Amino acid sequence: MIRGGLKDACDTFVRKFENLRADVRRWGWKRSVLIRVISMLRRYTDLHIYRINVRPLVRQSPEPYLPSGIAVRIVPPEELLKAADDPELDLGLDFVRDALARGDMAFGAFEGDRLVGYTWRTFTAAPDRDGLWARVGHPYQYSYKAFTRPSYRGKRIHVAITFVADAYLLDRGYTFEVGYMEITNFSSIGVANFLGRRRIGYAGYVKWFGRRILVRTLAVRKIGVELFELGRERSRDASDRVPVVLAKRSGRT
Repeated sequence: MIRGGLKDACDTFVRKFENLRADVRRWGWKRSVLIRVISMLRRYTDLHIYRINVRPLVRQSPEPYLPSGIAVRIVPPEELLKAADDPELDLGLDFVRDALARGDMAFGAFEGDRLVGYTWRTFTAAPDRDGLWARVGHPYQYSYKAFTRPSYRGKRIHVAITFVADAYLLDRGYTFEVGYMEITNFSSIGVANFLGRRRIGYAGYVKWFGRRILVRTLAVRKIGVELFELGRERSRDASDRVPVVLAKRSGRT
């Protein structure tokens, strides 16, 4: 029994050490240590810290980022409801219905009729986690729940979707995008930096004796971005959703 427990402990140590080595090779020592410190705090205090990014919307062609045969456009409600049946897309039926009822919009990339990637934008509030919501107000809009099928990742499809969404929303009076991400999600931070998403501060929460304590830095407070308790969300006129094809590219790899 003792030998078995010792072997399990050794195996666990070796596995964690190998994971550390892999992270150090990819991210360096500083980030690798940060990942583990935040993970420990999250485990024992339910601490969540978000990096808050703000990016001016831009009019830029998505063409350089569109692989051959991929079209980018607004995803209409009927296609979103159909996509909810595909488990790979991580779109539950209740999620889609609730998002559409709030007036949120999904911009997606298609190969033929197949949805291969998407991102959502809200103009009021959207669910975050643990019963909390994230709120924004005009001229800011919040980008959330971005997803690309695994076989299509690494092709900057998300970048093309972002630029199509930007052009559409600029015409409707929105000038800035707000985004949340965990401070140890370095892959997403890299994409954010590439797109010009500038960190303006932090927001988050911690549970203390069963009570959730919400915090945000001054710069985040100034632009009216906040996390709040479920049930305080506002809605937006759903007539703003207009499904149109906005960009397409074909014939090149």
